[in-house]
Amino acid sequence: MNVIARVWHAARNEAIKPKTYVKGETFQDFIRRVVFPASHYDLVGKTHDYSVNRQDFVESSTDPDYRFRDRESRREFYVEAKYRSRFYHGGVDWCQQYQLQRYLEIDLTTPVLIAIGIGGSASNPEYVFLFPVSGVRYTHLFPSFLRPYEIPRACIAPDHLHPLLEESSIEREPSPAPALSART
Repeated sequence: MNVIARVWHAARNEAIKPKTYVKGETFQDFIRRVVFPASHYDLVGKTHDYSVNRQDFVESSTDPDYRFRDRESRREFYVEAKYRSRFYHGGVDWCQQYQLQRYLEIDLTTPVLIAIGIGGSASNPEYVFLFPVSGVRYTHLFPSFLRPYEIPRACIAPDHLHPLLEESSIEREPSPAPALSART
């Protein structure tokens, strides 16, 4: 395919991309560029974008958006980034139930953090929250849940990140096996 055809296809794909995907990708870029910059965090993995999945869905795209490694501690973790332009019904619907279940399953082996941006723009949200998925049970979150997890719109310092990862680790510790009932 010649250069003009490739440019035309790329422009066409961008033009038909749903606005929600554009905002989501813009907020993901904010998370990488501002909150988890390359100067402090290695990018271990990233899900594929809309245009790639539209042509041939990549199974790993169901993982959280990013897998990072903290350069200081060498600890790896996932981050799922969600942007919402405003609160809705007194809170924020941040995912579907099946997504929450998948993130909780992944969190059993590797910490999963959720980054939610609200207000402002996807490239510069008014509020940013970062919390471990291990403590989440609902897909609709209220400001009272989010408030303690508000972070500045800047690189997250290791001394703020490590407690979040530890909180996730505590939740992942195996609980005692339930007693088995005898079957006859």
